[in-house]
Amino acid sequence: MMIRSIIIFCIFIFIASTGVLGQPKFQLVGPERFDIGTVPNFVPHKHSLTIKNTGTDTLILSDLSASCGCTATLLSTDHIPPADSGILTFTFDAKRFDGKVEKKISINTNDASRKHVEIFFTANVVRIIEIQPEYFFFRTSIDSPATQTLKVENLSTETISITSVIPTGKEISVELSPKEIKPGESGDLTAKFTPIIAGTTNGNIEIKTTHPGAPLLTVRYFCWSK
Repeated sequence: MMIRSIIIFCIFIFIASTGVLGQPKFQLVGPERFDIGTVPNFVPHKHSLTIKNTGTDTLILSDLSASCGCTATLLSTDHIPPADSGILTFTFDAKRFDGKVEKKISINTNDASRKHVEIFFTANVVRIIEIQPEYFFFRTSIDSPATQTLKVENLSTETISITSVIPTGKEISVELSPKEIKPGESGDLTAKFTPIIAGTTNGNIEIKTTHPGAPLLTVRYFCWSK
């Protein structure tokens, strides 16, 4: 009888210890509240975070979300084995912000002690360039060119020189004038779209500048043609 009790007790201890030891453990490499510094308003800022599982069971991540102006993505698997790590990336689009801002990234885990994790970052948004509207949208028909113009305003304190304006598609041609935009002044970004096939088309226009805070700007274009 005593032997049976000892065996049952040992089994109970084993099950209990297994339940305690077999637990995932969430750990963010670095602080969970940090500053990403000065961010130009028209250049998306990308940042990567490393998540470690310091526990003894698989760490499961779910319900990843981010506050307005920010997108977050798990580049690796959402199931992280013990002693392994995963990468979380986020992109902060500052075009609608100015000055000091704070943003939040939230994620749920199966770590009993960290079921809901919130990561905060701050940034100082500096307005360098304003483009209005923010993108081109054409509605036209085959072999019927359409032309639109966007305003590019220099909000910084130094003259911005445009070194190149290159579209990704062959069906669109673009020109920015003048090539030098002084502080407080603006230029015209004009695009001419000649559809080749019917349907929807989209792409980017890449603008390279001499401003150290905005060396590369990207303007989207969309077209629906019949």
